[in-house]
Amino acid sequence: MPPPPEFYHAEAGAQPTTVLVLPSFTLVDLVTPYDIPELIHRFIDAGPTTTTPLMFPTVEQQGDGEVPPAVEIEQAEQTAEPPDIETLSDALPAILLSERKLSSRPCAHAYLVLLCSQKTRDVRCGQSAPLLRRELERHLRPLGLYRDLDDERPGGVGIYFISHVGGHKYSANMMIYRKEEGQAIWLARVRPEHIEGIVKHTVLQGKVVHPDRQLRGGFDRRKGLISW
Repeated sequence: MPPPPEFYHAEAGAQPTTVLVLPSFTLVDLVTPYDIPELIHRFIDAGPTTTTPLMFPTVEQQGDGEVPPAVEIEQAEQTAEPPDIETLSDALPAILLSERKLSSRPCAHAYLVLLCSQKTRDVRCGQSAPLLRRELERHLRPLGLYRDLDDERPGGVGIYFISHVGGHKYSANMMIYRKEEGQAIWLARVRPEHIEGIVKHTVLQGKVVHPDRQLRGGFDRRKGLISW
């Protein structure tokens, strides 16, 4: 994600960014290249995978309609072994590891739509992503679900551009994450006229309208499926 405004003019290696860790829907703030070993150890190695069971309660069990943030990560951190300083990157002095502690927070969105927008190798994704984003906004706003990069209201659908995910010939590529349901659905060949059905059936219900033509992959952690 873009660096915070106060860091726009910092040197490239010192510019921090926000990292979104999936499928735990965890945001890690102010991450620089020097923080990568800590990021991997605390949030990626200790985080849930596509095959680990969902550990947070459902909305019905909790009663307030919100899913607690990164329960699995917090539980894993309590039992994880401390990192071996000698195995960390040479770019991260031991003193930095002792002084630095990344902070995290839950991603407020209930759903995420990631659109491949890479265009330096093949322009097709770069051309299609803005069109799909505009169409997604058109259908999500009347439902009160549209969220942009700076909108942290609880729930809703966050829409982000991402870089190359492989398969330009399948453009437009779209990845949909559904937090409470523990699902990820990877679609291909998405066109603007498909967006209304994708919002109604895929984003909100977890169903694929045209699996034979559009489904590239995905997982369902609630059902324990590692391929769709």
